[in-house]
Amino acid sequence: MSLLLVWVVRTYAFTVFTVPAGGLPPQLQAGNRVIVNRIDCDFFNRGDVVVFRDSVTYQRRNQRRKIVAEAYFIGRVEKQPGDTIRIDTVQYIIPTVCCKRCGCKDCRFYLLKTPTGQQVVHKHQMIGKAYKLF
Repeated sequence: MSLLLVWVVRTYAFTVFTVPAGGLPPQLQAGNRVIVNRIDCDFFNRGDVVVFRDSVTYQRRNQRRKIVAEAYFIGRVEKQPGDTIRIDTVQYIIPTVCCKRCGCKDCRFYLLKTPTGQQVVHKHQMIGKAYKLF
């Protein structure tokens, strides 16, 4: 019974992750442990540290076939829907809804700073807010 309870809490409420190489300076260094609150993931503010899911394509040695897998990444929210970003000399506005057809309020994009650079992430990819444990 207790194992079932632990599984439910870790799957649907709180999950522990280790920060990958590169970290997320200045708050998180590689190897730090974070707890991710999966329950409170409705609103993300600028500066929040979040964990998100994305697909990764890789190829093993001596194999021609590429493998697509889901992986978890960590990032800090830099821009929210409605904010303006500049790429070279062109300005873009992060849309407040993903498309005219959908129109749902949960369908948003965020610009995150990750250990490898910046990335636009869909709200549905975000697992939740991360808090440093140790």
